[in-house]
Amino acid sequence: MQRVIGIIQKLIAKVIDTDEESISGPELVAVLMAEGYDSDEIEQALALIFSLPDMIQAGTREVSYPAWSNSMRVFTPEERVKLDLEAQGYLLGLVGAKLLDQVELENVLEEAVALQTSEVGISELQWIVGRVVEDDIRSFLLSTAPVASSDKKASNWWN
Repeated sequence: MQRVIGIIQKLIAKVIDTDEESISGPELVAVLMAEGYDSDEIEQALALIFSLPDMIQAGTREVSYPAWSNSMRVFTPEERVKLDLEAQGYLLGLVGAKLLDQVELENVLEEAVALQTSEVGISELQWIVGRVVEDDIRSFLLSTAPVASSDKKASNWWN
C-alpha cells in the first residue's frame, strides 16, 4: 500500500511540476516502471486516482479495490497486548464470517484499545460491537450471542 501511495505522490508531483497541458500516460508508466514499480502497483494507483471523483460525488469514505479484497488484517502490537487470545480469535471469526466489515473492525479495535482496562476479553468486545454496529438487529445479535466457556481455544471459534 505504501508503494501505491508513493506512485500517487509521484503522479501528483509530475502534474503540478509540468508545464505541459497534458501528460502522456505511457510516458508516466514507463518512468514509474523504470523507478522499480510493477504494473500491478501502477494499476492500483491509477484505479484509486480515477475512482476518487466518483467516491467524492457519492460521499463515500471507504475506498475499495479488488486487489485489496484478499488482504489480511494483522493486529498491531498494541492490539495484541490489549486483546486476549480468545478475543482476538473471536474478532477474526466475526470478520471471517462476514459479520463485521473492515470499517466496523477498525472501529471496534479503536474502541477496544481506548478502553480503560488492562485486557479486553470477549464480553468487552461484544459490548463494543453492540455500540459500533449501526444495524440494530445485527448489533443486538452480535452483542448478545452466548459466549463459550473459557476452556475453548481461540481457534475453535466459528469452526
